[in-house]
Amino acid sequence: MLRIVFCDDEPNTVKYYENYLADLLKQRGVSYTADSFTDSGKLLSLLYTGYTWDVYFLDIDMPMVNGLNLGKKIREVNPDAYLIYLSIHRELVFDTFENRAFRFLPKDEFHSRIEECVESLLKDMKREDQVQMLTLDSGGKLYRYGIDVIQYIKSTDKYVEITLQDGTTSEAIRYKITDLEEQLNAAGFIRVHRSYLVNYKYIRSIRPAQIVMDDGTVIPISRYRAEAIRQTFRALTM
Repeated sequence: MLRIVFCDDEPNTVKYYENYLADLLKQRGVSYTADSFTDSGKLLSLLYTGYTWDVYFLDIDMPMVNGLNLGKKIREVNPDAYLIYLSIHRELVFDTFENRAFRFLPKDEFHSRIEECVESLLKDMKREDQVQMLTLDSGGKLYRYGIDVIQYIKSTDKYVEITLQDGTTSEAIRYKITDLEEQLNAAGFIRVHRSYLVNYKYIRSIRPAQIVMDDGTVIPISRYRAEAIRQTFRALTM
């Protein structure tokens, strides 16, 4: 069951969003509950009682608590939530990045852009539900890792080593990197080199011949994969 909340100080606007989204979700057979607030302070109070939602549609320009500050509070209590900002102030789009917003939709473009937003949202949520843990059975041993904390995987001969977010690296595991590529593709892993499979979430920059990870690790890029890597990365981050 998908839990959605709308927060906008204009009651008619909230109702419009709620009705329009209801039609889109029903067309896709998605079960959901929806709550609406015209007072951001009341929504904030509920958050601190432990009540959370999966998806937040937030106006930015609101009295009491504006949408940007509300988003910061949401991140504190509900770090995995999806934040979707709706505003007439296009110049504030970059301010929403700090709160890791899933989308910024100008209010005058809501009708034309909300369907794509919903499609991307459902696809992303499905990916998170389907791929959460990586379990490898090799040589009579079982290895299990959280997908989100894997930075990259390096292949040497018939073995792989898995490097995690904290910098620790697994022992050599007898496994084909091509099999891992197939398993992890839906989670946003990119084959950047015949010997490397990288989690896009930890890529800091892509250079002509290499990738730099958030921790400073430099990973080579295969020349013939370079353009495809850039296109895949753009698709995952836009």
